[in-house]
Amino acid sequence: MIDYDPFSDDAMRDPHKIYAELRKGDGPHFIEKYNAWALVHFEDIWNTSTKHEKDITFTAGQPLTNVLLGEPVPHAFPSMDMSEHRKWRRVVHADYTKGSVEKERERITALAREILAPLAERGSFDFYKEYVNRVLAINAGYNLGLPREKSIAWRGLVDETMHRETGQVGTSSERNLKAAGQLAQQLHAYVREVRANPALAGGHVAKYLAAEIDGQKLDDQGLVNLLIIFLTVGSGTTPNVCAGAVYYLAQNPDQKHAVLNDLSLVPQAFSEAARYDQPTNILCRRAANDFEIRGKQIKAGQNLLMVYASANRDEAEFERAGEFDIFRSYPRDLTFGVGGHMCLGMHLATMAGVILLEEFFKVAGDYRIDTGRCTRAYSEFLSGFDHIPVELGD
Repeated sequence: MIDYDPFSDDAMRDPHKIYAELRKGDGPHFIEKYNAWALVHFEDIWNTSTKHEKDITFTAGQPLTNVLLGEPVPHAFPSMDMSEHRKWRRVVHADYTKGSVEKERERITALAREILAPLAERGSFDFYKEYVNRVLAINAGYNLGLPREKSIAWRGLVDETMHRETGQVGTSSERNLKAAGQLAQQLHAYVREVRANPALAGGHVAKYLAAEIDGQKLDDQGLVNLLIIFLTVGSGTTPNVCAGAVYYLAQNPDQKHAVLNDLSLVPQAFSEAARYDQPTNILCRRAANDFEIRGKQIKAGQNLLMVYASANRDEAEFERAGEFDIFRSYPRDLTFGVGGHMCLGMHLATMAGVILLEEFFKVAGDYRIDTGRCTRAYSEFLSGFDHIPVELGD
């Protein structure tokens, strides 16, 4: 039996070797320290999410720091159970349908080209930090109705709250707390400003400012919570997928050249990068009732780690699961989750990610990556590259 702790140094750096060992076991892996079950197999996560929604609760939060460490849970629709969740999610649901997202294609393409042009002229740059993360931070702010400078600044503070030093457990460092304080102060000031003058609000902020569900309107803290959540998820994981795509293509020259010669393969490269190096490493649930997963008895009150990054490399679900192959096909995956809390922004993330990659490949030539300087997110939540130095080729 492996002694698995999601906050251990090895797990925070690159957990895939640990997950491969955990998948050798039959069913969920119990972590006594946290009274938690780690679901590392595809089928276990799929069945729990689709057949046991009534047996799990989201109210303890989804990040590990909330569920396992007891950090405060921001009250917003991601931490609501199904009936309440649907009502508050529905406020902006129409903005994330395939049709609505498609209307944003031209704007996002123009934004990608704007940010990429001076980088391409320079010839070498950080693909993650200077390109994809920046584009999607601006886009997340646009969806919220925020000015560009606020989007970039507040996304930077979000990143600071999620920074982890070696060996750090939870959001506990002086750096985290300072950033969180600054972010809260600035967001509360913004909310007070738009409450005083609603004409200044746009996008999601305007919709949630006006929303009333079951006679209830959001207070200032509720609006701040939503701002943080949309800034985080709206510009978080997709850049990791894009970074993974250019990295793993560089490690597989035949696939790289196939994509450079035929950009219609870009959606496959994006999907395979998301499967192979799933950026949403783990999200948590808590059991509300007793139930069983493959012979393991889950008790009410116990915690559940949905280890998506492991499930998307499960050998029982994917042939040659440990290989990066853009030409593979698979009927299902867990990149965007499954069930009632499936990712709201999945269509936007996919379209934007493909656009960002397409625009890069148009100017990249036979690009090179300085693998010795690449870094991965050191995190209990995110998984993937967050620093990818690239040099454009001829």
